[in-house]
Amino acid sequence: MKKSIALAFIFQFSVFSFFAQSLTGYEIMKKADEVPEPVTSSSTATLTIHTKKGSDRKREVIMKSKDYGDVKKEVIVFVTPKDVSGTGYLMFEYEEDSKGNKKDSDNWLYMPAMKKTRRIASSGSESDGSFMGTDFTYRDMGDRNLNDYDYKLLGEESVDGTECYKVECVAKDKTEKDPRYISYIAKSDFILRKCELFDRQNQLHRVLTCTNFTTIKGFTTAQRMKMENVQSDTWSLFETANIVYDGGDIDDSMLTVAALEKGRIR
Repeated sequence: MKKSIALAFIFQFSVFSFFAQSLTGYEIMKKADEVPEPVTSSSTATLTIHTKKGSDRKREVIMKSKDYGDVKKEVIVFVTPKDVSGTGYLMFEYEEDSKGNKKDSDNWLYMPAMKKTRRIASSGSESDGSFMGTDFTYRDMGDRNLNDYDYKLLGEESVDGTECYKVECVAKDKTEKDPRYISYIAKSDFILRKCELFDRQNQLHRVLTCTNFTTIKGFTTAQRMKMENVQSDTWSLFETANIVYDGGDIDDSMLTVAALEKGRIR
């Protein structure tokens, strides 16, 4: 009897310890946000845009980024086909300050056919617009501010054999195009495996899947990112190649609006 009581006590203590150590939805998303990234990154990618009629359009792009500590600068430039060659998108993503506040990102889109650069708002209806005719939005291309959402851990689920935390994220700004989404964050490395985005009517709108993971210099990277619009039967796929992390410095002048307009980014 004493042994049974002792075992029961150990079991209860173990259960208590498990729940005491479990993470909240916010803590999981914060850990995901804090996954280490390289200081510099460069790569190429093939972008496939699948239309409702079943046809595919191909785009070749180059991508570069550099983390300055207080700001991360990223640029995407279209190389082919000819009708979009030279089109570029430049993003400045700012770090949170000591109080957890984060400055809105600065974003520029350069259209060589118009010989004009325009600012893209980091919030509001413009940020929810389609990025270059894809199923990705301008908001998707940047980082989301943790403090702009409320979080709830819904449970755990396996995605392609990887055990994940299932976290509901609800925007405090209800005017967002997809104000609610569910993130599947791998328990092993806190890297996103899948995301389900819901529209204002709380209907499933788009599904992002991240696959073909590889590790480069210790950084786990998804080489395929597919965004499927389940309401329009379209999808867009980024397939990344020639990835180089921390492999030589990226000239600061390359990450500027002037570099975009002069076609210097190659």
